[in-house]
Amino acid sequence: MAPIKDRQSLFEIGITTMLISFALAPAFSMTLNLILALGHWLFLTSATLFALEAARRLHPVAGSFLFSIITAILATEILVQQLTGLHLNGFTLSLMFESGWRQNIGLSFTAVLAPIALIAFSFLLARARPRKALRLPLRPTLALAIIGATVSQLAYALLYFEADTHVMETRRKLPFFTAMHPYRAEKLLHPFLGDRPLNPFALSRADVASPERITRDLNVTRPRNILMVIADSIRAADIKADPGVAPNIAALAGYGMLSLDHYAASNCTHFSMYSMFTGKLPTAYEAARRAAAPTGLMSWLEGAGYKLSSAEALSLDWYDLSSLLFSPAKRTIASSGTAAERDSFVTETTIDMLSKAGERPFFHLAYYNGAHFPYGDNDPLPGLVGGTPESYRNAVRATDAEIGKLLEAVRETGRDMLVVVTSDHGESVFEHGTVGHASALTDEQMIVPFGVMGGSNLPLPGSQLGIADFILAELGAEQERATDTPTLLSNCSYAFPNGFAVIEDDRRADFLFEDGFLSPVPSPNGTMPPKAFQLEAAQQLVKAINSEASN
Repeated sequence: MAPIKDRQSLFEIGITTMLISFALAPAFSMTLNLILALGHWLFLTSATLFALEAARRLHPVAGSFLFSIITAILATEILVQQLTGLHLNGFTLSLMFESGWRQNIGLSFTAVLAPIALIAFSFLLARARPRKALRLPLRPTLALAIIGATVSQLAYALLYFEADTHVMETRRKLPFFTAMHPYRAEKLLHPFLGDRPLNPFALSRADVASPERITRDLNVTRPRNILMVIADSIRAADIKADPGVAPNIAALAGYGMLSLDHYAASNCTHFSMYSMFTGKLPTAYEAARRAAAPTGLMSWLEGAGYKLSSAEALSLDWYDLSSLLFSPAKRTIASSGTAAERDSFVTETTIDMLSKAGERPFFHLAYYNGAHFPYGDNDPLPGLVGGTPESYRNAVRATDAEIGKLLEAVRETGRDMLVVVTSDHGESVFEHGTVGHASALTDEQMIVPFGVMGGSNLPLPGSQLGIADFILAELGAEQERATDTPTLLSNCSYAFPNGFAVIEDDRRADFLFEDGFLSPVPSPNGTMPPKAFQLEAAQQLVKAINSEASN
């Protein structure tokens, strides 16, 4: 009989199975997609137990170490998914390779250390002498993993082939799941099921924008100074419910113009800022990165003789954002300090710029970050949970106070200046069970304030896709205003959006995007629009993306 240290502890088996079950629980539903979820559960559980058994047979310490690593990964996946609606995947892991990733995500040092502590704790538990243990048979365990993988892959292919409207939603809820490309699935099933009906929501890779620089030769007939204020993660709903949360932003309704129904183009910074500065959907973001040439408002205004500058609470180097949009500018970045201190730096730097500005027209960006997760300098539960709804509102109040100082300085200068105040995206603060952004196209994450001071009463754009043309229209540039109908929303990813929403009047259609295909899904409130509007919305969306590719 094998020594007990060479056998799997029932404790390890139970913990591993329980964590995998918790991680997959959001994907379980009383539909045919349950077969997909159960197949993936069987694969993940059997494959993990097989790996643990094989490692322990190789050496007991290797088995214990692998158990500790797997425990930390599964626990982190559950926490990330429950709090943010995201998974541990290529996108979330890629965040750690961006400059200033810990501050941009909002993780405290204790949160970074937590997985390491969990690994150590799990390792010590695994090394403790188990009271009950068994020797798992490798071949049957591996066979179960193969069966699970086969069932999940076939279920996904069949459900996709039959155009099940929930299959893509289920896939998004499954952690550590990958599947064959729909094209290959169709090839595999065609001999048995015949031709698949034409997918009216299909979007091929050929429709994606080509890597060309977006250029504009401006004819500025009314040169004006421009101050653009972007405060991270401020949603409009709180200001609408209580103007006292952001009295200085709310005051723009009195001496300027203010919309609290303005849609962000996306729910993450690099996509939304790209749309703000170019007027383009973020579907063109990766193509613009490959073009490796500055584009957007700053580069266009540089050609028109403008002096360009920025003051940034955190460096806007997220996914090459700064080199794409801000490289012509003289950038000043807060190097350290608390969130409040960095925001104060932005105010002081911008006021100093205003006092020294000469006759040459300028465009200046003031970027505040204090309302970003974990909301100011709050870290109530070692950085793992972030703030509360009240700490979020307090962070918004603090950022608004800085904006108020800046607007007062603008008024004191007496200069002809167009001031635009907005946010890059909104924020979920435990609505729908999540915190943060980049996870879903909800109103909380997508509706932001948009205010103007010193404008000429032009109609305010309904979404960030119209901001660039709004500013150019204020300058008398000979450019057409972007239409606000329909409103197009793009869910976050690092290169190409992984979901969309089309809003027109009181109708809304949502789509997931995967491997070149659009799949209709329920809106965040759980409703599905009539099929006729789904088809119309898909056609409008594909037309808009094709238009980006042809420009």
